[in-house]
Amino acid sequence: MPAGKRRRTHSREAVLRHFRARYGACPEALGEEIVRRVCERAWSPPVELGRAVDIVATGLVRHQMTDYERLFEVQGLTREEARLIVKAEVDAIIASWKSH
Repeated sequence: MPAGKRRRTHSREAVLRHFRARYGACPEALGEEIVRRVCERAWSPPVELGRAVDIVATGLVRHQMTDYERLFEVQGLTREEARLIVKAEVDAIIASWKSH
C-alpha cells in the first residue's frame, strides 16, 4: 500500500448492529451476505460504516434482484444507463427493508 494511503475495515459486530437497526426487514440470507461483504472489504478511501452498508446493500440488490446485468451485457446499455433504469426498483426494495 502506498505511503499515506488509508484504509478502513469494520468489525462484524458493528456492521451487524448497524445493519439490523437500519434494514431490519431484510431477508436473513441477504443480510448475512451484505454484512460479510462489508466486513471483508478494506475501504479505501475510508468509508463510514453507514455508507459502507448502504453501498453494499444497493449493489447486491442491483446485481442480484433486478435486470441490471442483462441490461448492460445483453442490451448494450452503459452501466450508467442500466443503473438509471433499475434505480426505482432498487430504491423500492431497499425501502421495504428499512426498520420503522
